[in-house]
Amino acid sequence: MKKQFLVLSLCLFLLNCQNNHVKSENPSSASPTTFSGSMQELQDTLTRLLPMVVDVQQYNAPANQKLIEKDVKRLAVLSKSVTHSSATAAKDPSVTFISKAFAEDVDRIEESLELGKRDFARYGIINMTAYCIECHTRTSTGPSFRSPQLDQTLKKLGGLERGEFLLATRQFDAALNEFSQFIDDKLKSRGDYFSLDKAVRYSLAVTVKYLKDPKKSLAVVEKIKKAPGIPYYLKQNVLGWEVAIKDWMKEKPSKDRGPAAMLKRVREWIDRGQKLQIGMVDRGGDIYYLRALSDLHLILQMNLSKEEMGEALYLTGISYEAVRDISTYTLHENYYESCIRKVPHTSWSQRCYKNYEESVYFGFTGSSGTRLPEDEMKHLLELRALALPPGT
Repeated sequence: MKKQFLVLSLCLFLLNCQNNHVKSENPSSASPTTFSGSMQELQDTLTRLLPMVVDVQQYNAPANQKLIEKDVKRLAVLSKSVTHSSATAAKDPSVTFISKAFAEDVDRIEESLELGKRDFARYGIINMTAYCIECHTRTSTGPSFRSPQLDQTLKKLGGLERGEFLLATRQFDAALNEFSQFIDDKLKSRGDYFSLDKAVRYSLAVTVKYLKDPKKSLAVVEKIKKAPGIPYYLKQNVLGWEVAIKDWMKEKPSKDRGPAAMLKRVREWIDRGQKLQIGMVDRGGDIYYLRALSDLHLILQMNLSKEEMGEALYLTGISYEAVRDISTYTLHENYYESCIRKVPHTSWSQRCYKNYEESVYFGFTGSSGTRLPEDEMKHLLELRALALPPGT
Protein backbone atom coordinates (compact mmCIF):
# COMPACT_ATOMS: atom_id res chain seq x y z
CA MET A 1 0.00 0.00 0.00
CA LYS A 2 2.94 2.30 0.49
CA LYS A 3 3.42 2.39 -3.28
CA GLN A 4 0.21 4.37 -3.61
CA PHE A 5 1.90 7.28 -1.94
CA LEU A 6 4.94 7.01 -4.16
CA VAL A 7 3.02 6.92 -7.40
CA LEU A 8 0.73 9.82 -6.65
CA SER A 9 3.65 11.93 -5.52
CA LEU A 10 5.50 11.19 -8.74
CA CYS A 11 2.54 12.39 -10.76
CA LEU A 12 3.56 15.92 -9.90
CA PHE A 13 6.90 15.40 -11.55
CA LEU A 14 5.35 13.82 -14.61
CA LEU A 15 3.37 16.95 -15.19
CA ASN A 16 6.55 18.98 -15.13
CA CYS A 17 7.35 17.42 -18.52
CA GLN A 18 4.44 19.35 -19.94
CA ASN A 19 5.85 22.83 -20.24
CA ASN A 20 4.38 26.17 -21.33
CA HIS A 21 1.18 27.25 -19.58
CA VAL A 22 -2.01 25.86 -18.13
CA LYS A 23 -5.18 26.80 -19.95
CA SER A 24 -8.02 28.22 -17.94
CA GLU A 25 -10.98 25.90 -17.47
CA ASN A 26 -13.17 28.82 -18.43
CA PRO A 27 -11.29 30.95 -20.95
CA SER A 28 -14.06 33.50 -21.22
CA SER A 29 -13.96 34.38 -17.57
CA ALA A 30 -10.37 33.90 -16.50
CA SER A 31 -6.90 34.45 -17.81
CA PRO A 32 -4.51 31.51 -18.31
CA THR A 33 -2.74 30.28 -15.22
CA THR A 34 1.02 30.31 -15.37
CA PHE A 35 2.94 27.06 -15.45
CA SER A 36 4.51 27.80 -12.07
CA GLY A 37 1.04 28.51 -10.72
CA SER A 38 -0.21 25.14 -11.92
CA MET A 39 2.73 23.41 -10.28
CA GLN A 40 1.93 25.15 -7.01
CA GLU A 41 -1.66 23.94 -7.23
CA LEU A 42 -0.47 20.40 -7.93
CA GLN A 43 1.87 20.60 -4.97
CA ASP A 44 -0.89 21.79 -2.67
CA THR A 45 -3.29 19.12 -3.92
CA LEU A 46 -0.83 16.26 -3.60
CA THR A 47 0.54 17.37 -0.25
CA ARG A 48 -3.02 17.22 1.03
CA LEU A 49 -3.76 13.90 -0.71
CA LEU A 50 -0.65 11.83 -0.05
CA PRO A 51 -0.92 11.32 3.72
CA MET A 52 -4.42 9.92 3.14
CA VAL A 53 -3.24 7.24 0.71
CA VAL A 54 0.03 6.14 2.28
CA ASP A 55 -1.92 4.38 5.03
CA VAL A 56 -4.52 1.85 3.86
CA GLN A 57 -6.73 2.63 6.85
CA GLN A 58 -6.75 6.32 5.98
CA TYR A 59 -7.29 5.48 2.32
CA ASN A 60 -10.41 3.46 3.12
CA ALA A 61 -11.70 5.68 5.93
CA PRO A 62 -15.21 6.97 5.03
CA ALA A 63 -14.25 10.46 6.22
CA ASN A 64 -11.46 10.65 3.63
CA GLN A 65 -13.16 9.19 0.56
CA LYS A 66 -14.77 12.41 -0.63
CA LEU A 67 -11.52 14.31 -0.14
CA ILE A 68 -9.57 11.70 -2.13
CA GLU A 69 -12.13 11.74 -4.96
CA LYS A 70 -12.02 15.53 -5.07
CA ASP A 71 -8.23 15.66 -5.31
CA VAL A 72 -8.06 12.92 -7.95
CA LYS A 73 -10.69 14.81 -9.96
CA ARG A 74 -8.59 17.96 -9.77
CA LEU A 75 -5.51 16.00 -10.81
CA ALA A 76 -7.43 14.72 -13.84
CA VAL A 77 -8.32 18.27 -14.88
CA LEU A 78 -4.75 19.50 -14.51
CA SER A 79 -3.33 16.54 -16.45
CA LYS A 80 -5.33 17.65 -19.50
CA SER A 81 -4.92 21.39 -19.20
CA VAL A 82 -1.14 21.65 -19.21
CA THR A 83 0.19 22.14 -22.73
CA HIS A 84 3.55 21.24 -24.26
CA SER A 85 6.23 23.35 -25.80
CA SER A 86 5.82 22.57 -29.50
CA ALA A 87 9.60 22.58 -29.91
CA THR A 88 10.12 20.08 -27.10
CA ALA A 89 7.33 17.77 -28.30
CA ALA A 90 8.62 17.89 -31.87
CA LYS A 91 12.13 16.93 -30.80
CA ASP A 92 11.30 14.10 -28.41
CA PRO A 93 7.83 12.59 -28.94
CA SER A 94 7.99 10.68 -25.66
CA VAL A 95 6.89 13.86 -23.84
CA THR A 96 3.55 13.69 -25.60
CA PHE A 97 3.22 9.90 -25.35
CA ILE A 98 3.82 9.72 -21.63
CA SER A 99 1.70 12.69 -20.61
CA LYS A 100 -1.22 11.49 -22.75
CA ALA A 101 -1.06 8.00 -21.28
CA PHE A 102 -0.81 9.49 -17.80
CA ALA A 103 -3.90 11.63 -18.34
CA GLU A 104 -5.84 8.62 -19.61
CA ASP A 105 -4.86 6.59 -16.55
CA VAL A 106 -5.92 9.37 -14.18
CA ASP A 107 -9.30 9.40 -15.97
CA ARG A 108 -9.66 5.66 -15.38
CA ILE A 109 -8.75 6.06 -11.73
CA GLU A 110 -11.29 8.85 -11.33
CA GLU A 111 -13.99 6.71 -12.97
CA SER A 112 -13.11 3.74 -10.78
CA LEU A 113 -13.44 5.80 -7.64
CA GLU A 114 -16.83 7.09 -8.79
CA LEU A 115 -17.99 3.49 -9.37
CA GLY A 116 -16.71 2.38 -5.99
CA LYS A 117 -13.95 0.20 -7.49
CA ARG A 118 -11.33 1.39 -5.06
CA ASP A 119 -9.06 -1.65 -5.40
CA PHE A 120 -8.96 -1.20 -9.17
CA ALA A 121 -8.21 2.49 -8.69
CA ARG A 122 -5.35 1.57 -6.39
CA TYR A 123 -3.94 -0.82 -8.99
CA GLY A 124 -4.09 1.94 -11.60
CA ILE A 125 -2.25 4.33 -9.31
CA ILE A 126 0.54 1.81 -8.73
CA ASN A 127 1.00 1.34 -12.47
CA MET A 128 1.57 5.06 -13.02
CA THR A 129 5.02 4.91 -11.42
CA ALA A 130 6.74 4.16 -14.72
CA TYR A 131 5.18 7.18 -16.45
CA CYS A 132 6.46 9.53 -13.77
CA ILE A 133 10.00 8.15 -13.73
CA GLU A 134 10.28 7.99 -17.53
CA CYS A 135 9.15 11.57 -18.01
CA HIS A 136 10.92 13.37 -15.23
CA THR A 137 14.27 11.67 -15.56
CA ARG A 138 14.72 13.11 -19.05
CA THR A 139 14.22 16.74 -18.02
CA SER A 140 16.77 19.06 -16.43
CA THR A 141 14.54 20.86 -13.94
CA GLY A 142 11.66 20.13 -11.62
CA PRO A 143 9.47 21.84 -9.06
CA SER A 144 10.25 21.79 -5.37
CA PHE A 145 7.93 19.34 -3.67
CA ARG A 146 8.89 19.16 -0.04
CA SER A 147 7.00 19.78 3.16
CA PRO A 148 7.40 18.63 6.77
CA GLN A 149 4.30 16.47 6.30
CA LEU A 150 5.72 14.88 3.16
CA ASP A 151 9.12 14.31 4.74
CA GLN A 152 7.48 12.36 7.54
CA THR A 153 5.56 10.27 5.03
CA LEU A 154 8.73 9.48 3.07
CA LYS A 155 10.21 7.86 6.16
CA LYS A 156 7.41 5.29 6.10
CA LEU A 157 8.37 3.99 2.66
CA GLY A 158 10.44 0.89 2.01
CA GLY A 159 13.94 1.22 0.55
CA LEU A 160 12.93 0.29 -3.00
CA GLU A 161 10.06 2.78 -2.98
CA ARG A 162 12.24 5.57 -1.60
CA GLY A 163 14.75 4.82 -4.32
CA GLU A 164 12.05 5.08 -6.98
CA PHE A 165 10.92 8.41 -5.53
CA LEU A 166 14.46 9.79 -5.51
CA LEU A 167 15.06 8.55 -9.05
CA ALA A 168 11.91 10.30 -10.27
CA THR A 169 13.04 13.54 -8.64
CA ARG A 170 16.50 13.34 -10.21
CA GLN A 171 18.30 12.77 -6.92
CA PHE A 172 20.45 10.13 -8.54
CA ASP A 173 23.17 9.66 -5.92
CA ALA A 174 20.59 9.41 -3.13
CA ALA A 175 18.53 6.97 -5.20
CA LEU A 176 21.59 4.83 -5.82
CA ASN A 177 22.31 4.74 -2.08
CA GLU A 178 18.77 3.56 -1.36
CA PHE A 179 18.92 0.86 -4.03
CA SER A 180 22.34 -0.25 -2.80
CA GLN A 181 21.12 -0.63 0.78
CA PHE A 182 18.04 -2.49 -0.44
CA ILE A 183 20.25 -4.87 -2.44
CA ASP A 184 22.44 -5.49 0.62
CA ASP A 185 19.38 -6.32 2.72
CA LYS A 186 17.99 -8.72 0.11
CA LEU A 187 21.35 -10.46 -0.32
CA LYS A 188 21.47 -11.08 3.43
CA SER A 189 17.92 -12.44 3.60
CA ARG A 190 18.30 -14.47 0.38
CA GLY A 191 14.71 -14.02 -0.63
CA ASP A 192 12.41 -11.99 -2.85
CA TYR A 193 14.70 -12.22 -5.87
CA PHE A 194 12.16 -10.40 -8.01
CA SER A 195 12.59 -7.21 -5.96
CA LEU A 196 16.35 -7.77 -5.81
CA ASP A 197 16.52 -8.01 -9.59
CA LYS A 198 14.46 -4.83 -9.94
CA ALA A 199 16.70 -2.92 -7.53
CA VAL A 200 19.83 -4.08 -9.37
CA ARG A 201 18.48 -2.98 -12.71
CA TYR A 202 17.31 0.36 -11.28
CA SER A 203 20.83 0.84 -9.91
CA LEU A 204 22.29 0.19 -13.35
CA ALA A 205 19.78 2.59 -14.90
CA VAL A 206 21.13 5.27 -12.54
CA THR A 207 24.83 4.53 -13.06
CA VAL A 208 24.63 3.92 -16.82
CA LYS A 209 21.84 6.07 -18.21
CA TYR A 210 22.01 9.06 -15.89
CA LEU A 211 25.42 9.19 -14.19
CA LYS A 212 27.25 7.58 -17.14
CA ASP A 213 29.73 6.13 -14.68
CA PRO A 214 31.27 2.73 -15.62
CA LYS A 215 33.11 2.38 -12.29
CA LYS A 216 29.91 2.69 -10.26
CA SER A 217 28.19 0.38 -12.71
CA LEU A 218 30.88 -2.26 -12.25
CA ALA A 219 30.59 -1.95 -8.46
CA VAL A 220 26.88 -2.85 -8.68
CA VAL A 221 27.62 -5.85 -10.87
CA GLU A 222 30.53 -7.14 -8.77
CA LYS A 223 28.38 -7.03 -5.64
CA ILE A 224 25.92 -9.45 -7.24
CA LYS A 225 28.66 -11.56 -8.81
CA LYS A 226 30.31 -12.21 -5.45
CA ALA A 227 27.10 -12.90 -3.53
CA PRO A 228 26.37 -16.55 -2.65
CA GLY A 229 23.06 -18.20 -3.45
CA ILE A 230 22.09 -15.93 -6.35
CA PRO A 231 19.73 -17.51 -8.93
CA TYR A 232 21.40 -18.82 -12.07
CA TYR A 233 19.53 -16.44 -14.40
CA LEU A 234 20.79 -13.41 -12.49
CA LYS A 235 24.34 -14.72 -12.50
CA GLN A 236 24.13 -15.12 -16.28
CA ASN A 237 22.88 -11.56 -16.67
CA VAL A 238 25.80 -10.37 -14.55
CA LEU A 239 28.25 -11.96 -16.97
CA GLY A 240 26.83 -9.95 -19.88
CA TRP A 241 26.75 -6.74 -17.85
CA GLU A 242 30.36 -7.22 -16.76
CA VAL A 243 31.57 -7.70 -20.35
CA ALA A 244 29.72 -4.57 -21.49
CA ILE A 245 30.99 -2.40 -18.64
CA LYS A 246 34.62 -3.49 -19.05
CA ASP A 247 34.40 -2.74 -22.77
CA TRP A 248 32.98 0.67 -21.84
CA MET A 249 35.91 1.36 -19.53
CA LYS A 250 38.34 0.72 -22.40
CA GLU A 251 36.63 3.18 -24.74
CA LYS A 252 38.16 6.55 -25.50
CA PRO A 253 35.68 9.46 -25.28
CA SER A 254 34.65 10.63 -28.73
CA LYS A 255 35.01 14.30 -29.57
CA ASP A 256 32.47 14.07 -32.38
CA ARG A 257 29.06 14.84 -30.89
CA GLY A 258 27.26 15.30 -34.20
CA PRO A 259 24.16 13.20 -34.90
CA ALA A 260 25.82 11.03 -37.56
CA ALA A 261 28.72 10.02 -35.29
CA MET A 262 26.46 9.54 -32.28
CA LEU A 263 24.03 7.39 -34.25
CA LYS A 264 26.92 5.25 -35.44
CA ARG A 265 28.00 4.61 -31.85
CA VAL A 266 24.43 3.91 -30.73
CA ARG A 267 24.00 1.45 -33.59
CA GLU A 268 27.13 -0.39 -32.49
CA TRP A 269 25.95 -0.55 -28.86
CA ILE A 270 22.57 -1.95 -29.84
CA ASP A 271 24.19 -4.55 -32.08
CA ARG A 272 26.31 -5.70 -29.14
CA GLY A 273 23.30 -5.67 -26.83
CA GLN A 274 21.30 -7.85 -29.20
CA LYS A 275 24.13 -10.40 -29.32
CA LEU A 276 24.10 -10.63 -25.52
CA GLN A 277 20.31 -10.81 -25.26
CA ILE A 278 19.11 -14.36 -25.80
CA GLY A 279 15.31 -14.30 -25.83
CA MET A 280 12.86 -11.67 -24.55
CA VAL A 281 13.52 -12.29 -20.85
CA ASP A 282 17.31 -12.23 -21.10
CA ARG A 283 18.85 -9.03 -19.67
CA GLY A 284 22.48 -9.51 -20.63
CA GLY A 285 22.38 -6.63 -23.12
CA ASP A 286 20.91 -4.04 -20.72
CA ILE A 287 24.09 -1.99 -20.37
CA TYR A 288 24.29 -1.36 -24.10
CA TYR A 289 20.61 -0.48 -24.36
CA LEU A 290 20.79 1.94 -21.43
CA ARG A 291 23.83 3.65 -22.94
CA ALA A 292 22.00 3.86 -26.24
CA LEU A 293 18.95 5.49 -24.65
CA SER A 294 21.12 8.03 -22.84
CA ASP A 295 22.52 9.24 -26.17
CA LEU A 296 19.36 8.77 -28.22
CA HIS A 297 17.45 11.32 -26.15
CA LEU A 298 20.25 13.80 -26.81
CA ILE A 299 20.17 12.99 -30.52
CA LEU A 300 16.42 13.55 -30.71
CA GLN A 301 16.96 17.11 -29.49
CA MET A 302 19.20 17.89 -32.49
CA ASN A 303 18.33 19.12 -35.96
CA LEU A 304 18.11 15.83 -37.83
CA SER A 305 17.70 14.89 -41.44
CA LYS A 306 14.76 12.69 -42.39
CA GLU A 307 17.07 9.67 -42.54
CA GLU A 308 18.59 10.43 -39.14
CA MET A 309 15.18 11.00 -37.56
CA GLY A 310 13.87 7.67 -38.83
CA GLU A 311 16.88 5.77 -37.56
CA ALA A 312 16.91 7.55 -34.19
CA LEU A 313 13.23 6.76 -33.53
CA TYR A 314 13.66 3.16 -34.68
CA LEU A 315 16.67 2.60 -32.42
CA THR A 316 14.91 4.27 -29.48
CA GLY A 317 11.97 1.91 -29.96
CA ILE A 318 14.27 -1.12 -30.04
CA SER A 319 16.06 0.01 -26.87
CA TYR A 320 12.88 0.69 -24.91
CA GLU A 321 11.44 -2.64 -26.00
CA ALA A 322 14.52 -4.38 -24.61
CA VAL A 323 14.26 -2.72 -21.15
CA ARG A 324 10.50 -2.34 -21.00
CA ASP A 325 10.05 -4.11 -17.66
CA ILE A 326 11.80 -1.17 -15.92
CA SER A 327 10.20 1.37 -18.23
CA THR A 328 6.73 2.31 -19.45
CA TYR A 329 5.68 -1.02 -20.90
CA THR A 330 4.41 0.14 -24.32
CA LEU A 331 6.68 3.15 -24.81
CA HIS A 332 8.54 1.31 -27.58
CA GLU A 333 5.31 1.13 -29.58
CA ASN A 334 4.92 4.90 -29.32
CA TYR A 335 8.38 5.42 -30.79
CA TYR A 336 7.68 3.00 -33.63
CA GLU A 337 4.44 4.82 -34.40
CA SER A 338 6.17 8.21 -34.29
CA CYS A 339 8.77 6.87 -36.73
CA ILE A 340 6.01 5.77 -39.13
CA ARG A 341 4.27 9.15 -38.97
CA LYS A 342 7.38 11.33 -39.17
CA VAL A 343 9.11 9.48 -42.02
CA PRO A 344 6.30 7.66 -43.89
CA HIS A 345 6.94 5.39 -46.90
CA THR A 346 10.63 4.92 -46.06
CA SER A 347 12.78 1.96 -45.14
CA TRP A 348 12.69 3.16 -41.53
CA SER A 349 8.91 3.37 -41.42
CA GLN A 350 8.73 -0.19 -42.79
CA ARG A 351 11.08 -1.46 -40.09
CA CYS A 352 9.17 0.40 -37.42
CA TYR A 353 5.84 -0.95 -38.65
CA LYS A 354 7.12 -4.53 -38.60
CA ASN A 355 8.20 -4.19 -34.97
CA TYR A 356 5.05 -2.30 -34.02
CA GLU A 357 2.74 -4.88 -35.58
CA GLU A 358 4.61 -7.75 -33.96
CA SER A 359 4.42 -6.08 -30.53
CA VAL A 360 0.68 -5.42 -30.86
CA TYR A 361 -0.12 -8.97 -31.92
CA PHE A 362 2.03 -10.34 -29.10
CA GLY A 363 0.23 -8.12 -26.60
CA PHE A 364 -3.19 -9.43 -27.64
CA THR A 365 -2.18 -13.09 -27.71
CA GLY A 366 -3.01 -15.43 -24.85
CA SER A 367 -3.79 -19.06 -24.14
CA SER A 368 -6.94 -18.84 -26.28
CA GLY A 369 -5.10 -17.37 -29.26
CA THR A 370 -4.85 -13.87 -30.71
CA ARG A 371 -7.86 -11.59 -30.36
CA LEU A 372 -7.24 -8.14 -31.77
CA PRO A 373 -9.96 -5.55 -31.02
CA GLU A 374 -11.53 -3.85 -34.02
CA ASP A 375 -10.14 -0.42 -33.15
CA GLU A 376 -6.62 -1.87 -32.91
CA MET A 377 -7.01 -3.52 -36.31
CA LYS A 378 -8.11 -0.21 -37.83
CA HIS A 379 -5.13 1.49 -36.26
CA LEU A 380 -2.78 -1.13 -37.69
CA LEU A 381 -4.26 -0.68 -41.16
CA GLU A 382 -3.80 3.10 -40.89
CA LEU A 383 -0.16 2.75 -39.90
CA ARG A 384 0.47 0.08 -42.52
CA ALA A 385 -0.74 2.46 -45.25
CA LEU A 386 1.68 5.11 -43.97
CA ALA A 387 4.62 2.78 -43.47
CA LEU A 388 4.69 0.77 -46.68
CA PRO A 389 5.21 2.05 -50.24
CA PRO A 390 1.96 3.40 -51.78
CA GLY A 391 -0.12 0.67 -53.35
CA THR A 392 1.46 -2.12 -51.29
